[in-house]
Amino acid sequence: MSVTRQVRAVLLALSLLAFGLVLGGCSAQIDVRGSAPSDEDLVTVRKGIDTKDEMQDRFGRPITVSVADPNIWYYVKQDLRPRPLNPPLVIDQRVVVLVFDDEGVVQNFEVAEGILGDTNLQPDPDSSSIYGPDRSAAQGLFQTIFGTVRFNE
Repeated sequence: MSVTRQVRAVLLALSLLAFGLVLGGCSAQIDVRGSAPSDEDLVTVRKGIDTKDEMQDRFGRPITVSVADPNIWYYVKQDLRPRPLNPPLVIDQRVVVLVFDDEGVVQNFEVAEGILGDTNLQPDPDSSSIYGPDRSAAQGLFQTIFGTVRFNE
């Protein structure tokens, strides 16, 4: 075997090794965002007894509170797979909704789980209001800027 063939064989082996290492770095990564109580955690929720403060101590602050009703809390956990040049793909999701009465006591809770994938939810402008009930765009803007501004009708 000549020196040239030996060099080519070594270069081929090194190229294959480098290619294998590069492909090994392409393993799927999962990005977990948010948090939602597990089924085991929800078993401990006592309807009609537990309060908002107890739920916040147990599960942390909710991801969001309903715009239309501050007595509805949402906990959302998503497993995302990053995609180059695209938004991440939701591969799993868990949503826990806690519903309280006016005194802040748990009345009910619901759990929704599932994969949304590439589903792109678009609000229906005829039935969805981003400003909450009976509020104009200007009122929504002013309330966003100034905080707890109340508008009487």
